[in-house]
Amino acid sequence: MIRWRWIFFAISMLVLVLAWPASQRLHLDRSLVRMFSPNDPIRRNFEVLQEQFGVSDLVVFAYRDPDLWKTDGSGIERLMAIRQKVEAIPGVAIAMDLSKIDQMLEQLEKPLSLFGSLGKPSGHPLLDPKSELSKKFKSIFEGQTHSRDSDLVAIACLLAPSDQPGTSNSKTLAELRALGNSLPQAFGVSVALQVGQPVMVEEGFEAIELDGKRLGIFSAISLSLLILIGFRSVRWAIITIAVVQWSLIVTRGLLVWLAWELTMVSSMLSSIVTVIGVATTMHWMLGYRYTMESNLTPEQALRQSMRDLWRPIVWACITDAIGFASLMFAKVGPVQDYGCMMAIASLVVMVGIFVLVPTMALVPLAPTFIAKPLGLSFELFPIPGDEQLRRLLRSLLAVSLRWPGSIVCAALILAGLAIWGSLRLQVETDFIKNFKPDTPLVVAYQAVEKELGGAGVWDVVLPAPQVLTQRYLDEVLGLEQRLVAIEIPGDPPLRLSKVTSFADADAAATSSPILRALPIEARLAGMRQVMGEFVDTLITKQKGDERNLRIMLRSREQSESVQKERLIAEVRHAVEETMRTESWRSALKRGATATVSGYYVLLSELVSSVVADQWRCFAVATLGIWIAMAIALRSPWFAMLSILPNALPSFCILGWMGWMGMRVNLGAAMIAAVSMGLSVDSSLHYLIRFQRERARGKTFFDALESAQSEIGMAMLLSTLALVVGFGALATSDFLPTVVFGTTAAISMLGGLLGNLFILPSLLAVGVAGRTESRM
Repeated sequence: MIRWRWIFFAISMLVLVLAWPASQRLHLDRSLVRMFSPNDPIRRNFEVLQEQFGVSDLVVFAYRDPDLWKTDGSGIERLMAIRQKVEAIPGVAIAMDLSKIDQMLEQLEKPLSLFGSLGKPSGHPLLDPKSELSKKFKSIFEGQTHSRDSDLVAIACLLAPSDQPGTSNSKTLAELRALGNSLPQAFGVSVALQVGQPVMVEEGFEAIELDGKRLGIFSAISLSLLILIGFRSVRWAIITIAVVQWSLIVTRGLLVWLAWELTMVSSMLSSIVTVIGVATTMHWMLGYRYTMESNLTPEQALRQSMRDLWRPIVWACITDAIGFASLMFAKVGPVQDYGCMMAIASLVVMVGIFVLVPTMALVPLAPTFIAKPLGLSFELFPIPGDEQLRRLLRSLLAVSLRWPGSIVCAALILAGLAIWGSLRLQVETDFIKNFKPDTPLVVAYQAVEKELGGAGVWDVVLPAPQVLTQRYLDEVLGLEQRLVAIEIPGDPPLRLSKVTSFADADAAATSSPILRALPIEARLAGMRQVMGEFVDTLITKQKGDERNLRIMLRSREQSESVQKERLIAEVRHAVEETMRTESWRSALKRGATATVSGYYVLLSELVSSVVADQWRCFAVATLGIWIAMAIALRSPWFAMLSILPNALPSFCILGWMGWMGMRVNLGAAMIAAVSMGLSVDSSLHYLIRFQRERARGKTFFDALESAQSEIGMAMLLSTLALVVGFGALATSDFLPTVVFGTTAAISMLGGLLGNLFILPSLLAVGVAGRTESRM
């Protein structure tokens, strides 16, 4: 590698040039449904809902108007004007509000004008206090278009599917936001609130995308400054940046060539590649500096350090890749993709180090006008406080070897308590809690949750006969009553705040004797004349043998995860039992099925699936890392000893969260497998150095002291680099990113302590008493 370094460097530059254009085309996939596998029933049910009813994304556009119900109709007319502006925004497929209901009532009441004695109401039918029809329709849409107890009025906006030409949820939501901000000046009402799963998911993705760019840059700069200040070497700071940026560009290019996209889970690619690249480069940098102390030339020192470190560097990158690749055993598609992406990135970092470092470490460079005034050099200087840190490491080793049995027992007891606590973990399915409490999104959600009965939107899709009958609609109303009666215990209890379908609208229409005399399909046609597209989201048109009816459900988004899961299960159970009754079987064709779907179900199932997968992924990671360590160390026993100090920190974090009753979100769900792969790198370097010193004839204690003082120093600094890199994620506005960065940083610190304190005790208990031949 060193002899032919310029050839390898030239090849790396050629790869960089080829990968650069492709790397700029890597985008973030903002689809929530694609977070699930294509074969997942949850995804298939949601796609059927979208396909049959044209339902893609529902956004509640709400504002406050104390004059909404003014008898002169000014509030309704103002609402109509605002709704028309909403409808004019590209990407808004349907906008439903009270003014449309008012128009529909006018259309339905037209037959009444044929009877002079009944007459036709003047003005807006919705404001007629004597109209039973008006009262019933206001009751049906209460909580969807207006609040009963406050001045909050809402426009329900159905967005066009974002995969249609010329449409983009992000652009549509931005225009809705701009319109909402203009309402006080244009219409004299409050600034509009935007609520809905599309808004929540879009803002989450925007925060993630911003984090990916910002934190990647921040991590690279902060970690390079760490090297620059700690070692005062411009050369190695440049090498570190070069390794990281080359690895990022090549990885992104590979992902584009493989037709992959970033997702909510994999958006932290830049930051994690940065910390892996910096930590691995730092091990070689320290090994090179220690070798230079033997008065060797730079090339000789580089050769010697490469002989000593190529094996731990290669196997460290492989164990990183195994830790990430274990996520491929998850059931959630993007988690699988993330694991595969990061496994590829870990191996690309390994290649980048070996093709870039030999050339850049030896290329002649002269000090610049920038480096000299700052006391910097292109070569390495001793670390400030180097001797004091070494003494501290040796003191830690002495304590570890004084009571090895007690330390190992304490670690095992702690692991048992941590595992016990981790079994008590609960899932956080309230997606709104992924945002900080003072953000406008959270404030808007709290208003809708309190005044409109909940922001959780989901649906039941029922098969319907080709010609609607009163018996069928009565059965639907009976099912709705059963769904409304479901109550899940809790503080407060959770129930469906709104259950609405075409059956309710038709029942309200039949309050008029004239409309009651019309056939159901005629009443449906009358509604379609005014609210055609909206009615199509309630019941599909007659098409072949298939027709479906949709029951819209509304519930609180901000509720306990266990309550949500039980509510979804109870709704499914009620629907399945209803479908098994004789009246449904006789009215519908054989094989007709009903489904429960919607964003409420998707979000609940998504986090639950990720958390449920973490133990499977951790078990796979542990087994894979143990096999890799056994091959690298040529000893299954040494590999076994390395597992406990690296698994313990993750167990302690998850166990503490379990004992404290904290809820696990997407950020904490992957920490066990990922941190295990990263933390075990230090054990690998430590044990290989210990084995090498033993092979040179040193005693057990002397070999440990050599590994502790030299590799321990590299472990200390590389862990510091990892902590700084992961700690940068704590500045994010998206809480899962904060949780992942924070828990990963704490795990790295715990892994450092485990490898410097618990690992020597394990070696003393498990190795010191064995024969020389077995060591």
